Amino acid sequence: MAKITEVTEVAAEVTEVAAVITNEIVCPHCNNKIVIERPAPQRRGQLAGLDIVDMTDEQLKREKINSGSVLYKAQKRGAGAETIEKNQARFDAVKAEIEKRNAAKAPVVTEGEVNPEVAGQI
Repeated sequence: MAKITEVTEVAAEVTEVAAVITNEIVCPHCNNKIVIERPAPQRRGQLAGLDIVDMTDEQLKREKINSGSVLYKAQKRGAGAETIEKNQARFDAVKAEIEKRNAAKAPVVTEGEVNPEVAGQI
């Protein structure tokens, strides 16, 4: 059996309904088409449709890194104002959710009370 040493034609086709990536390769020796199907990569975070409020703390951390990167790259390449505004809104929403969760975790101290965590430092 002859080895396929080079690929003469590669056509990638993504079908979203079945979430399958299909590659067609033509053998240079016998001109037969070889069809290779594999599952499409799964998206995570906001791209997968998760709401920011439904994300775990680790997912939020990753989403902040990703959204900051997307915003930075859009600004550097000179993307349109609408794209930059959408990316900025995504980044701001993630930051606001992180701040909201951190505020909820912080101990509440009313006036006149001594916070036991800080009492030893005074």
